Order: sequence, then structure tokens, then C-alpha cells
Amino acid sequence: MRQTLRKRWLAVHRWLGLTVGLLLVLIGLTGSLLVFDHAIDERLNPDLLLTNGSGDRQPIAEIIAAAEEAFSGSAERALSVSRPRIANGVWTVWFRAGTEDNPKFVAVHIDPYTAHVTGQRTWGEDLMSLIYRLHFRLLAGAPGAVLVGMVGIIAMISIASGIVLWWPLWKNGWRAGFAVRKGARFNFDLHKTTGILSAVFLMVIAFTGVYMEFHEWFHAAVSTFAEVSEPADDFTSTTPKTATRLTPDQAVTIAQPIFPKATFDHLHPPTGPEGFYEVAFRQSGETQKSFGRSQVFLDQYSGEVLAIRSPQDFTAADAFFAWQFPLHNGEAFGLFGRWVVFLMGITPALFYITGLLLWWRRGKARRRKTRLKVGSESTVLPARRKNHPVPEPVGADFES
Repeated sequence: MRQTLRKRWLAVHRWLGLTVGLLLVLIGLTGSLLVFDHAIDERLNPDLLLTNGSGDRQPIAEIIAAAEEAFSGSAERALSVSRPRIANGVWTVWFRAGTEDNPKFVAVHIDPYTAHVTGQRTWGEDLMSLIYRLHFRLLAGAPGAVLVGMVGIIAMISIASGIVLWWPLWKNGWRAGFAVRKGARFNFDLHKTTGILSAVFLMVIAFTGVYMEFHEWFHAAVSTFAEVSEPADDFTSTTPKTATRLTPDQAVTIAQPIFPKATFDHLHPPTGPEGFYEVAFRQSGETQKSFGRSQVFLDQYSGEVLAIRSPQDFTAADAFFAWQFPLHNGEAFGLFGRWVVFLMGITPALFYITGLLLWWRRGKARRRKTRLKVGSESTVLPARRKNHPVPEPVGADFES
């Protein structure tokens, strides 16, 4: 009974790998690149994303004005503005273009010292954002996102089946469970040892990936038994008779004392006469290092604080959601975490190659057995005698 169950788990593990293995390789390798996407982008496009300037930095209002003047799309005002990622980086001001049915988002990059426009590009058309689209949606829009999410679920099942298959091996000693030997056993040992050592990391990466593809479903499900904060987007500014809007720099100055030790991260200017400022900061203890989640919402005229959203006040469900992306790309644990995720992204390629070799060798061994069986019908071969059994291929217990 136990052996039959094991064979079923093996069949699940084998055929999941053979059917979706190449997709997992693609998603894994593109994910490894995205772990360091900004650094790679800056290396590939230094004239666009880096500056050699020095001295006093221009006010945020000047940065936005320069971007709005340079933008050639259909939007009149900026959607958001993000501060330079690194010391010699540039500001990024985002605009919406395209149509309602086919929206596009354009990034205009501005030198922080001169307010000079270094260039602009549409998201999804440059190399790194194209890789991002390939990783998360296979360049196929919403259907691609569903497919990637399903592949993530399949990956979790494959990881679980691999653990089940590995588990009996270590009962013969830790060496049997973790050793990687040379010779005929090398592919088998490399596959099972790398698999068990990376299983927990890969399970976390797969789960967080599934969450991001189906986040609306997760939110709906979790909200049935836990408190989930609603997005802060229903505020309005009180329009005075003499409507003088605060400048972006004034908005940041008003919001900063609420998070005195935090670093300004990005800002959403008001949309329309009743819109409000959203000023975001990044505190030192935040899980996600690349995107500030400490937010202050301000009346665009009076500067009145309409709401404050801080990670310290997150509900358990909010915190769970906030952890997903930084766990997925490793930034929750700094540079070390990023390198771990980078290496994990390579492992599907290793598993696919070694698994394919094991499957091919298993088929070759079966064909050899078939030929021996056919030959034995007319001739009794020494290898078929009681004291000379046909040797099983290495790793047969795992492969058959």
C-alpha cells in the first residue's frame, strides 16, 4: 500500500515537471533578473537614470513642472512623483496615456539638480519592464496572469510531492538524504538534495507569487474572517473662495513631522479641485524597502491632515498582505534575501534538466528491459537467473 502511494506521488511529481517545467524555468529565470531590476536598468541606461550633478536639488514643484512640460501624452497633470532611488539617481514622474480600454503609463525622468529631462519611456516597452510583464503575465495580459497563478499552484504541489518522495531517504541516515555523489547517481542526488534544501524558500516564493496574481481573491477571502483596511481614497479637499493649492514641497513639509525619522518616498498630487495630496514616506522598520507605506493624506488647500496610514497600525491581515511582495523578491531580508531569491530563481532550470535526464534514463532502462524480456523467450540469459538479477538503474526507487 505504501509503495503504491509512493508511486502515485512520483507520477504526480514527474508529470507536473514534464508538463509545466519549461514555464517554471521561464518564470524562475525572469524572476532572478527582476530581483535586481533597478540596478540592471541603471547599468543599461545610465544617461536616462543616473546623474553626475551636484549642489542644491531643485524643488519638487520644479521637477513636476519640467515633467509636465516635456510630456507629450494626453494627460495634463502628473499621477505621481518618486524621489531618486539612489544618491546619483533621477526623479521619476508618472503620467497616464492611451485610452480607457488600453491605458499606458509613461515615466518622465528628471535630473534632481537641474530639472533637466533626461528622457521618457512607456512602461512595458523597455527591457526590464518587458521582463516584468513576461514574468507576471507571460506578455498575455489578464489571461497570462491567471496562467502564471495556476503554474504557481502547480509548483507548490510539485514541491510538496518532492518532499514526500525525499522523506523516506533520510531514514537511512542523513548522508543518504543529502549526499551528492559522483558517477551515475549524480543527477539523481543533485536533483533531490538541491530540491530539499530549497523547498521552503521555493514554497514561500511560489505562494507569494500566487497571492500577487490572485490578490483580489485573497483579500475577499481573508476579509471574511479578519479585518482588512479599506484603501484611503474617499477624501475631498474643502475648496475655499480663493483656491490656492499647496505646492508639493509644502505638502511634504507639513507631512514630514508625522514621521520625523522617515525618508520621503513618493507623492501623488491632487486630482481635480477636490482632490488631495498623498505623501508617502519610508520608515526604517518597514518590510518593503523599495516602496514607502507610511502615508499622510492632506487637504490640498489648507494642509489639514485628512488621514494617516502607518505600518505600525496595520491589522494582522494588512501586515500579511504587506509582507507578500518583499518576501517574493527577498527585499524583506535585505541584500542577503535578494541573493537567496536570485539563486532560487535558477533552481527550476536545474530541476528541469536533471529531472529530464532521469526521465530519459528511466525510459532507456525500460526499453532495455523490454529487449531482454523478448530475448529471454527463446534464450535464458545469465542476467535473468536467480543469482544474477538485472541491475536496476541508479535511483530506481525514486524514478520508477
